[in-house]
Amino acid sequence: MDNEQTSGCYGCRIIKGEKELPGGVIHDGKAAILAADPDVPVPGFLIITAKRHIRAFSDLTKEERIEIGSILYCAEKALKELHIVNEITLVQEERSEHFHIWLFPMYDWMIERFGTGIRYLRDISEYAKEHADKSTWKTVSDTAERIKTAFMDFYREEA
Repeated sequence: MDNEQTSGCYGCRIIKGEKELPGGVIHDGKAAILAADPDVPVPGFLIITAKRHIRAFSDLTKEERIEIGSILYCAEKALKELHIVNEITLVQEERSEHFHIWLFPMYDWMIERFGTGIRYLRDISEYAKEHADKSTWKTVSDTAERIKTAFMDFYREEA
């Protein structure tokens, strides 16, 4: 797979800073960045995006896997210790042209309205987009800022 960043690739646009991220970048590592999802207005919905243009977890080097594992651990820990959510769903699909992992928070309203399980994530995402306003996006940004502070503390402990 071509490891050069491509301008048409959504993940590459995130890495290049061409896509506005609510609350900014939470963590900028050697192999990946962590940020709030730029399209779905759900507070605490985080995305880990590989810096290299690859598709699959198996395309990562050992060092990249270790770093991404630490990012995942610290991000989940921040979401839970800040009492943003008690449960998250991790998603990584190879259908995307650029490797990323979703940390999708499961709120009570989601479970009450849609049920539980990965099959509802698209419906939840569409609902969140349809019902978002400036206040919602402000909450997403503020939550990302809170996560960034906690994440940094946890990540330093990991190093």
